Amino acid sequence: MTLILLLFFNLFIAPHIQPKSVDAPPVIKNLIRYYQQSNTLKHGQWSIYAEYVDTGKPIISYHSTESLAPGSGLKVFTTSIALNELGPNYRYKTRLYYDGALSQDSVLHGNIYIEGGGDPTLGSNMVHGSLPLDSLMESWTLALKKAGISKIDGAVIADNTLFDSQTVPNYWEYMDIGNYYGAGVNALSIHNNLYKLYFKPGKKQGDKAEIIGMKPKIPGLHFTNYMKTGFPGSGDQGYIYCAPRQMNAVARGTVPAGVPEFSIKGSIPDPALFAAQYFTHWLKKNGLEVTGKSNLLLKSRSYKSATLITTTYSPTLKDIVYMTNKKSDNLYAETLLKTLALQRTLYSTTKSGTKYILKYLKRHHITTNGLILYDGCGLSRTDAITTKAMVQLLRFMTKQSAFKDFYRSLAIVGDLHDIGYFREYGRHTILANNARIKSGLITGARSHSGYLRDRAGRLIAFSMIANNFKGSYLRIDHIHKKIMLALANLDQKSKAE
Repeated sequence: MTLILLLFFNLFIAPHIQPKSVDAPPVIKNLIRYYQQSNTLKHGQWSIYAEYVDTGKPIISYHSTESLAPGSGLKVFTTSIALNELGPNYRYKTRLYYDGALSQDSVLHGNIYIEGGGDPTLGSNMVHGSLPLDSLMESWTLALKKAGISKIDGAVIADNTLFDSQTVPNYWEYMDIGNYYGAGVNALSIHNNLYKLYFKPGKKQGDKAEIIGMKPKIPGLHFTNYMKTGFPGSGDQGYIYCAPRQMNAVARGTVPAGVPEFSIKGSIPDPALFAAQYFTHWLKKNGLEVTGKSNLLLKSRSYKSATLITTTYSPTLKDIVYMTNKKSDNLYAETLLKTLALQRTLYSTTKSGTKYILKYLKRHHITTNGLILYDGCGLSRTDAITTKAMVQLLRFMTKQSAFKDFYRSLAIVGDLHDIGYFREYGRHTILANNARIKSGLITGARSHSGYLRDRAGRLIAFSMIANNFKGSYLRIDHIHKKIMLALANLDQKSKAE
C-alpha cells in the first residue's frame, strides 16, 4: 500500500507542486511584466535572478532555473574557479633548452627547444608584465648569447605537448575559428595567437578589397580573397575562414570605403610552429645562424639531459583574469580551463575542464541543474547555464580570499577610466561606479551578471539572460539597465531573515 501511495504522489501530485515564489518588489514585477510582453521578448526566453549577498534572500526569481546560453557570461565560472583553485599569484612558465654539444667556437651541435607551459600572454603586451613579441624575441636572443651560443647547427623546435592536441572546443562555429576571437588553445601560444591582415579598399561600395599585407607574417599561410568594399564607416564586416593547422584561408565580407587601408584580425593556424619560425627568423636577423628548419615536437620529451637557457614567467593569474573579464578574451578563458583540468585532473582536455567546473560547483553546494558546458568562454551557442547558478556562484565568491581580484576584473559601469565595455553605460545614474558587470553576447543571446549596491549599501548579486529575442542586443541592454536601476534604488536595511 505504501508503494502505491508513493507512486501516486510521484505521478500525479509532485509534478504540480511549485517551489515557493519570490515576492519581488512591485516596481520590478511591473517592469518584468511590461518587458516580457514587448515585441523584443514576447517570443524569446528571459531569466532573471537576484539576491542579497549578506543574507542570501532572493529579490527576484523569474524563470531562474531555465537553461539559457550566456555567451561570455560563462567566463565568470572559469575565471572565478581558476582564481580560487590556482591562486591569484599563479604564473605560467615558458622554458628554453638546448641539447647536443656546445663546441669551443660557440657552435651548438644540437637543437633549441621552446617548451610551452600554457602561457596565453606570451609575446603579447595586453597584460601588464608580459613582453610584446619582438621584445620577447630579443630577450631570448640575449639569453642564447649569454649561454655562449653564436651558431646553431640544428633547429628551433616548438614543444606544444603540455595540452592535448584538440585546440578548438566542440561546437564552435566555423566562421569563428579563423578569426582572432576564435583562436585555439595551445600549450605554446604566441602574440595572442593572432595576426593582422591588411586590405586596400576599393573606391566605391562593391569593389574588390585587395590584400596588401600581414603582420606578423605567417610563413606558408595563403589566402583566397573574396573581400569586398563596404560603404564608408561600415567598419569591420570581414571574416577569415581557416581551420586549425591549415594553411589555406578564405577572406569574405567587407571592409569600409574611404580609408587607404583597413585591417582585420585572424587566428594563427599553428601558433607553436609560428613561435619556432619567428624565433629562427629573429636569430638569423641578429647574426645567429640556424642551419635546420623550424619544427614541432611530435611527442613529449624529458629535458633532464638538456640544458636550461632561460625561463620566461607570465604575469600573475590575477592580472590575466583581470584582462580576461575586462576584455572578454576567449583564448585566455579557454587556457585557464585547460590549466584547471591539467592541475586538478591530470587531463588537459576541454571536457575534463568543464567536468571539473561542475564537480567544483557541486562540492560547494552551488546548483548544477540546467548547466550544459562545452567550453570555458561561452563562444559555443550550445552552452547553457541558469541565472540562479550564476548568482549562487557570485555570492559564493564574496566569501573567498580571491574575491578582491575577481571583483576588480569585472567592468565598472559608467567609469570613463575603466577598460571594460561599460564606460558609457549607466552614466549619471545610481549605477555609475557602483555596478560591476560581466556581459555576454553571441547570436541570439545577451547576458549581464555581477554586483551592485542598493541605497542602503547592501550588496546584491544579479544575473539576467535573454535568448532568441527580437531586434538589437542594445534593446536588451536597455531593458537590463532598467532592472539594475530598480535593484539599485531599493532601500532595505539588513536584518535577520
